[in-house]
Amino acid sequence: MFKYTTGSSILVCMSRRRSTAVAAVVVVVAASVAVTAAPAAGRIDTGGGVVTVGVSGPGNATVENDTQFIWRNARTDIVATTQDIVFESTSRYDTYRLRLTNDSLSSFQPVFDDAVATTTVTMREREQRAVSLPVPAGEFETGVHELHVGMYDPETRVEERVNETTITVHAIKRNGDRDGDGLRNDEEVRAGTALLTRDTDDDGLSDGVEVRVAGTDPTERDTDGDGVDDAAELRAGSLPEATGSLAERLQGTPASAVDADFDGLPNTAEAELGTSPTERDTDGDGLTDAVEVGVYDSDPTVADTDGDGLTDGIEVRRFGSDPTAVDTDGDGVNDGREVLDGTDPTQHSALETAHASVIRPSGPSADAFATQLGRVLFGPPEGNA
Repeated sequence: MFKYTTGSSILVCMSRRRSTAVAAVVVVVAASVAVTAAPAAGRIDTGGGVVTVGVSGPGNATVENDTQFIWRNARTDIVATTQDIVFESTSRYDTYRLRLTNDSLSSFQPVFDDAVATTTVTMREREQRAVSLPVPAGEFETGVHELHVGMYDPETRVEERVNETTITVHAIKRNGDRDGDGLRNDEEVRAGTALLTRDTDDDGLSDGVEVRVAGTDPTERDTDGDGVDDAAELRAGSLPEATGSLAERLQGTPASAVDADFDGLPNTAEAELGTSPTERDTDGDGLTDAVEVGVYDSDPTVADTDGDGLTDGIEVRRFGSDPTAVDTDGDGVNDGREVLDGTDPTQHSALETAHASVIRPSGPSADAFATQLGRVLFGPPEGNA
């Protein structure tokens, strides 16, 4: 067994076959799995093949909760550590093929190869080498992808797999907000805050509110070390960097003021805003009331502030679009229509402009639009798959 670390993820696998000319395929899946083939007659089984798989390059975002995140719109290098498979042979060098695929295949025909990336590597006996399989930007849609790296034998017309391992990656957009805390994904990575947790330091203020409103450190519960939590200082008006309407609402609020739903807004402030003091997310759009008011300036009582067909939370967390603008990229097509058409609502396109439909449909067509958009976002309704 061999182990290789890329700094982002570690996968360990074992291989059990070697051929004079063997093709190696790289597989990435949720759990590391070694798929082996029985050694051919007369061959010495000594291990080798695809030893580990990792992620590097501009697309390597971060690892959190054992999940490898990659930037959707950046090149990602899948790095496979391979080792030559020793057997009874007069050849000192052997050639292998590495393939990165979305599916696990026991064999394939090179003429019909649909691998995401592929390459070959030639190694001496027992040599171990790291091989990079570059994946172009935009190859993966936002979401979870199970990838496969396998080793195949190219001696025959139909190449047989002799080794495979897997890894799971989660593709996200840099300008998205995965946890809806008011900080973009790339800002979270740079700041060292949790990508999947709204309040990294658990001080009662979401990370985005700390950075954009309070001017405090989202990784420190008590930024200035005076023994008072940042949330309490914001209410007391003792944070000189605090700015914006949310700060004005909170400053002067007694430290004893009740915040029944722990959303960062005391009950008195919620009463002024018209939000629920017992619901952190009054409109159920996936963004807490404090984040809507303090960071995105969206309406905490309306799920779809700009009326483009996408809830504020989906705009922010999934697509990185503006929840207060019907057409984020200004190309003449509303954000909901772009999602329905499979285009990016944050990237201007001349082709999209030619088919502009900024105004969201009204009347009977509005229901059809909402139904179509719902299918794109959440799949068909139960019973209609």
